Amino acid sequence: MHLRSRLQQATPLYNLFQNTPGSWNTEWISAGGVESITLDLQHGMVEQTDLLPILQAMRAGGSIPLVRLAWNRPELIMKALDYGVEGLICPMVDSAADAAAFVRAAKYPPLGNRSFGPFRAGLHTDEYFARANAETLCFSMVETAGAVKELAAIAATPGLDGLYVGPFDLSVSLGLEKRADFSDPELLRVIDEVLAAAKRNNLFTGIFTVDPQDARAMAERGFDLVTCGTANLVFQQAMRDWQAAWEA
Repeated sequence: MHLRSRLQQATPLYNLFQNTPGSWNTEWISAGGVESITLDLQHGMVEQTDLLPILQAMRAGGSIPLVRLAWNRPELIMKALDYGVEGLICPMVDSAADAAAFVRAAKYPPLGNRSFGPFRAGLHTDEYFARANAETLCFSMVETAGAVKELAAIAATPGLDGLYVGPFDLSVSLGLEKRADFSDPELLRVIDEVLAAAKRNNLFTGIFTVDPQDARAMAERGFDLVTCGTANLVFQQAMRDWQAAWEA
């Protein structure tokens, strides 16, 4: 199932950030039932050169592939899409101009100026070009005070498909006492603003969490895409459980 079709379902799409390189562990995660995986090119250890083998592993396992870009740059956007990524999450979007530049690089004319060359993305279908603008989704991150200030304009950007909340950077940028504290009324106020702006503009919504309770709360709040931590956190918890079992 494609990303757009899945996000249109009533139940939220749960997601894991893959921030460690290596196709074999991604294949294990995907085959284990994780429905969607976001390759983190911004803060993780996954590099641009890791994309192809990891995406091949995800295809084998069956997960829906997304990428968080390292930055809002056309060559990074176009290359990720040509590899076959279905969703792009763009960091540090502070204005409608930033969002428009993101969309422009991600969409084929007439919506944008993406260059044609989907050698892997179009490998298994003759309809890729005709469907790409609708089925490759652009999520603009809301993670700065500037983005909150310009939220209405960003959300109204033609061709934008979704808003994705980055609560850690957002908390830092807003000067909140704790990072990603989902009990903080100010953070929740901004989260509700994002949900409202998305609804007004018929956009999908996504958010990053690391705690299962927070993930469930954000799903109940109405987010379409809920990230439930990172691969390295899963591994660290598994190692703690393994050690505790042997030391018991």
